[in-house]
Amino acid sequence: MIETPSLVDQYCHGVLRTELGLGTFEAHLARGEGPPAAGTTFFDTQAGFAVRRWCPPLLDLEPHCPPAHYLARRRELGVLEAGRRLLRGSGITTFLVDTGLPGDLTGPGEMASAGAADAHEIVRLELLAEQVADTSGTVESFLANLAESVHAAAANAVAFTSVAGARHGLALAPEPPGPGEV
Repeated sequence: MIETPSLVDQYCHGVLRTELGLGTFEAHLARGEGPPAAGTTFFDTQAGFAVRRWCPPLLDLEPHCPPAHYLARRRELGVLEAGRRLLRGSGITTFLVDTGLPGDLTGPGEMASAGAADAHEIVRLELLAEQVADTSGTVESFLANLAESVHAAAANAVAFTSVAGARHGLALAPEPPGPGEV
């Protein structure tokens, strides 16, 4: 018999710790995109169809139930229980969590606990740079402090990420910037 392989979510963000209304939840289905097509909602996208098909049964609802029913059930169960059911129902055994987004999001430890899985941190380089910039007076001290922060973060992180790739893709120069550019 062939055993089902472990599923690894190679890049995710934490789970919101707060309840969401219909409009806010829907906006999270299409992060970064424009408004939905005329006469539709983001529940009519591929992400919306997937949520409506696979998530309601994990909360004891019928697949494709109305979004308002789905969100009401999430509120009824509470953020922790709904999150636990959804994360465990995903079948994911390891989460690699980018901790660089703002907001009230769970970290790797909470993801691991709620999902009954392993979870590891992906460190966002821009956040390290912002933290270091606040305490560095010169370019030289910034570069030295940033290098030290990256090495310290590497002790526990499984990866680093940067928004530069998402914003510029392969158009970025492959070599690091020099001190003058920094």
